[in-house]
Amino acid sequence: MKRAFYFTLLAIGIAMLIMPISIPVFLTNAEFSIFNVGWNGCSEFAKLLHKNGDIIPVFSPFNSYNLGDKKGTLIIIGPDMSYSQLEIREIKKFLDNGGTLILIDDFGTGNQILKGLNLSARFSSKMPKEVFYIKSSYFPVIVRIKDPKISANVSKVVLNMPSVIIGANGSMFTSKITLLGRNFREYPIMTELKYGKGKIILFSDPSVFINDMMKFNTGFVNVFVSLYVRYPVYIDEAHHSNMNFYQAGTLVIRRSLDREKAFYVTAFVGVIILFIESGLVFRTLEGILRITLKVSERLFGEEKESIQDIIKRLEEEGYDGRVLNRIVSEINRWSKWTEESS
Repeated sequence: MKRAFYFTLLAIGIAMLIMPISIPVFLTNAEFSIFNVGWNGCSEFAKLLHKNGDIIPVFSPFNSYNLGDKKGTLIIIGPDMSYSQLEIREIKKFLDNGGTLILIDDFGTGNQILKGLNLSARFSSKMPKEVFYIKSSYFPVIVRIKDPKISANVSKVVLNMPSVIIGANGSMFTSKITLLGRNFREYPIMTELKYGKGKIILFSDPSVFINDMMKFNTGFVNVFVSLYVRYPVYIDEAHHSNMNFYQAGTLVIRRSLDREKAFYVTAFVGVIILFIESGLVFRTLEGILRITLKVSERLFGEEKESIQDIIKRLEEEGYDGRVLNRIVSEINRWSKWTEESS
């Protein structure tokens, strides 16, 4: 019986310590979502971003979210839902106020934003055919990195069925013999554009940032984040069509407990067990009861002995006189209050 009681006590202590730091985590299979831990999700990219600052997922339309009033970086990766004119106005306001837009897309709806911002740059609707690749032509390798800030630390980037950027200059290019339609030439993969007080970074392959491709591109993604991301970071989740909390998602509760706190909880329960098993708890209660009875006899009974004599005698038995005087003081205060009340 006692053993069950002690185990229950220990469980309650640990539960009370864990409960305040329980974290609900939403997991989904939506492609390019930071909540997708599968091969086609961007959870590893999100972890990398989170190491350096706050990241905030956006689940509502930008005009409802008042994006234009925010500061920092907006990351849009692999969108496949339309952007309204009101949302594009919010993006424009965000850029005019000095924000950074990182638009990472291939064949999605990113061109709606570029058109709405009156830019000439576009993501091509065709996939380029590159002669340099790994595994197959669907995984072209980019080695022509003209930006020295990137090329100093990155020698190549592995793409996965990418698009290219047309109508703008760039800092990273395909080879000069890349075929797009009927034309052989180099095409930019990444472009940086100024807009208002802010800037826009275009990258034409969201698959570079998915979990399955991070093993090839971790170095590049680290450099990319350090060069172009300013915190806080707002990540667009509202324009992933299969980002559905009821159909595509699972809510998981993760709990954590560090070893030091676990030790203190266990030690505290151990002290309580020792206190009970040694009989100290009963002796303490017995002592308190004796004091209360003697004080009560003095106040309400026929006992001729003075309070101070009782306290002095109890001190000789090993009780703390200051504590006894405090108890008497509280009883006297209570007695006066009851007399005045009556």
